[in-house]
Amino acid sequence: MKVIKSIPKEKVYFKQSEIEKGNTGSGEECGIINVFDEIEYQSVVGFGGAFTESAAYNYSLLNDAQKKEFMKKYFSKEEGIGYNFGRTHINSCDFSLDIYTYIEEGDKELATFNIDRDRKYIIPFIKDALEYCGEELMLFASPWSPPAFMKTNEQPIRGGSLKEEYKEVWARYYAKYIKAMAEEGIKISAISVQNEPRAFQPWESCYYSSKDEREFIEKYLAPVLEEEGLSHIKIIIWDHNKERVYDRTKKIFESEAVRARVWAVGHHWYSGDHFDGMRLVHEQFGKVSISSEICGSINEDPLSLAERYGKELCGDFNNFTAGFCDWNLLLSEQGGPFHNRSEKSVACAGVVLEDKSHGCHAPVLYDTKNKELVFTPIYYYIGHFSKFVERGAKRIATTKYCEQIYTVAFKNPDGQIVLILMNTTDEALPAVVRHEGVCTTLTLEPHSIATVLF
Repeated sequence: MKVIKSIPKEKVYFKQSEIEKGNTGSGEECGIINVFDEIEYQSVVGFGGAFTESAAYNYSLLNDAQKKEFMKKYFSKEEGIGYNFGRTHINSCDFSLDIYTYIEEGDKELATFNIDRDRKYIIPFIKDALEYCGEELMLFASPWSPPAFMKTNEQPIRGGSLKEEYKEVWARYYAKYIKAMAEEGIKISAISVQNEPRAFQPWESCYYSSKDEREFIEKYLAPVLEEEGLSHIKIIIWDHNKERVYDRTKKIFESEAVRARVWAVGHHWYSGDHFDGMRLVHEQFGKVSISSEICGSINEDPLSLAERYGKELCGDFNNFTAGFCDWNLLLSEQGGPFHNRSEKSVACAGVVLEDKSHGCHAPVLYDTKNKELVFTPIYYYIGHFSKFVERGAKRIATTKYCEQIYTVAFKNPDGQIVLILMNTTDEALPAVVRHEGVCTTLTLEPHSIATVLF
């Protein structure tokens, strides 16, 4: 039995050791972590992060050696944590350098559509990742806002809704984006209808009710994708916080055609755990979920945030999440750059902010003062999942003896079992891994995470 541990307080990361399997009596009753690999659940599609313009801009600041290190440590299974899943954005998002679209304002025919803006930072960033990913890098794309003239509030920010007369045009916008990226050698496998469709943010945002989202998919998006030869593109709904994930899905799936067309339900973590919501979605509708965005404040302690990530990953996958996508792959030590992250700021083209009170954390930071990459505990905690759980792995059943230990387990396509254990307490805790009647004892150090392979 192979054990890989990270103990951030001791600055120990991915320390590997071998433990004799069955090193304790099979009659052991205390401290048990049961693993039942005959009980299989959802298949895993992958782990990764978002290729935002801000992340891509920070990447452009690295020297060649740093770029190589960054790519290896994110996308290589052997030398890094094996990312194989990711997100990017259609038009700008709040973690773009400023606001932009791919057309000239008022272009109803989309005659001026081009992705030149993305060719500067985002596309080179993704292409470099493709070179280091040892398998298909599965990407999904999300819009934050249509162009201003298509919206009821005539601006890309502070909500507003998509005007009825532009719904088909907007659907064709998705198709043009997917095809333009394909011409660059970048395959988009899925799209979410809208990032955070209930949000009226001071940055790019657009409101969709459940009915809006359902009708947009049924009447416009699905037919346009079919017409454009893109029926293979997967559709993700919701892409917002978990507290409404079930009731939102229920209302969108009032259309059987939409239910059949939708692949997954996207969710964010900003409104609390609500893990049972994804379980309900799966039980009632047979759909998997995608953890489509997660991040914390740049001011938060990296270890505390790493443990929050660990809890989220365990809770998500134990409740039928199939893929995990962190937010920005790379941010500065200030948690940026970004634009319009507060109500006091005014979004406009060319204005970029670096307000530390509103900056976000990323697993990897670029210290712009010292010109150094910083791999935080968050990176390693995600890596305890992404490095060892293969695409196509099945989540399998576990039970545990106490709530202070977080667990989730998978069976890789080759039959290898991957068990993740996390201790968030100040005390060492025992863990007796029990599988097919064989008990193996190991110790979980305070505030540590372990991946057990057997």
